[in-house]
Amino acid sequence: MLGVAMLVLWHMKQGGEPPNLTFFLVLDEFTKVINFAVAKPVRESLWRGLSNEARYEAKPIVDTLANRWGSGSAAFLMSLLDRIMLYSGLGEQLEDGTKSLFGFPPLLILCAIAAAWWAFVSADLGNIRHRIDLELKKQQ
Repeated sequence: MLGVAMLVLWHMKQGGEPPNLTFFLVLDEFTKVINFAVAKPVRESLWRGLSNEARYEAKPIVDTLANRWGSGSAAFLMSLLDRIMLYSGLGEQLEDGTKSLFGFPPLLILCAIAAAWWAFVSADLGNIRHRIDLELKKQQ
């Protein structure tokens, strides 16, 4: 979510100009740090309690499906948002041909919604996992 917030801040400060390469490189490194520090350990903890054979067989399938679903759903949602803007009259088309929704690029709005949804789902999954761990601890 911080990355999306940084893009929103950049968009507002630069008057709608796209970010430069340096900003994207810094944002990419920040994303990698978060991935290795938080996301990867959380992803690996999902496989806790499975046998090595089950983990070996299931992990590549789940990771591949999750990555492909993510890419496909992002393309679908971007196309859907474009169609909604076209048919409902939401947003505006700027002089240079780009579209704007509430003063921001539609992709930035979509990223903010996805980041908020993912934060909610992650918190919910964390609570479910915590309850499961407490139940298992009671049984021991």
